[in-house]
Order: sequence, then structure tokens, then C-alpha cells
Amino acid sequence: MVGLLWAAAMLLGFAGVGKTLRPLASAVALRAASIPGSSVLASLPIVRVGGLLEVIVAASVLLWGGSVAAALLSASYLLLTLTAWRMLVVTPGNDCGCFGSSTEPINQLHLVVNSGYLLVGAAAVYWPQPGVLTQLTTQGAEGVAVVVLAGVLAWLSYLLMTELPALLALRAKVAASK
Repeated sequence: MVGLLWAAAMLLGFAGVGKTLRPLASAVALRAASIPGSSVLASLPIVRVGGLLEVIVAASVLLWGGSVAAALLSASYLLLTLTAWRMLVVTPGNDCGCFGSSTEPINQLHLVVNSGYLLVGAAAVYWPQPGVLTQLTTQGAEGVAVVVLAGVLAWLSYLLMTELPALLALRAKVAASK
């Protein structure tokens, strides 16, 4: 389970860095989804702070682990799941701005990934997991393998949310042209 938790944290941290450095896409997405309070929440400074909070939560899971960090991760993914659901209802196919880019259309896979990681975080509240450093010092090479595999899973989760929908759209376009 620790690998799943770390993958969730890595993905959240990556998204947080994107929002912190490039908040405009997320701000536009929040406004388009008409999320209550979006006039305030969609301001660039607030989006940046939100992105920074995602980075802090991810770092706490990766560095220290434990129930509190897992609860914060789970809460973060709850907010992301609710936001993705709202966007799918109000602005289907609109860019989500999840990773600081305006080329990431919202899709059902956002709900799958976000809700899956929400459940992983919730499980880690009840079954606390260690941070990366603890795992590396106690597990050695096995710990390194878990960290690497968690990174691969985080990357695959990112691709599932961003690139797979684009590939499927291209496939449909090719199939329609035949």
C-alpha cells in the first residue's frame, strides 16, 4: 500500500508545482465550472497558494508519512474529485488546468484517478504508512524499488488523465475518417 500512497503524493505534488508556477489554466477552469466562490478561488494568488498547499501535503506524505499526512492527502483528493465531478457536469471536455496547462480536457478518468487516490489516502489514515526516508533506511534496495515503482505509477496516472484521452480522441477521428 505504501507505493500507492507515494504515487498519490507524487501526482499531487506534480500538480501542485504546475498550479504554483502556471496558475492561469486552473483559474480559468474554476471560473468555467462555476464553482461556488470561484470569483475568489480562481484568483491567481489563491490558485498559487492552493498549488503550494498540494506540494506541502505531498511532501509531508513522502517525507514523514503517518495518519495526519494521509488524512491531508485524502482531503486533497476529495476536493479534486468533487471539482472534477463539477467540471464534468458543468463544462464537459473543458480544460481542467490540473497540472498548470490548458491542454488537459476534463474526462471521466480524472474521477477514476482522483477517487482511487482518495481511497488510498483514507486507507492510510487507518493503516499509517512510513515516509520514503524511513522505508529506504529500513528496507534498503527493496525500498528503492518501491520508490521507483511509485514514481512510475504516478507518471502512468498522469498519462491516464492527460494523454490517454487525447490518444482516444485521435483514434476516434481516424476511425471516423475511414
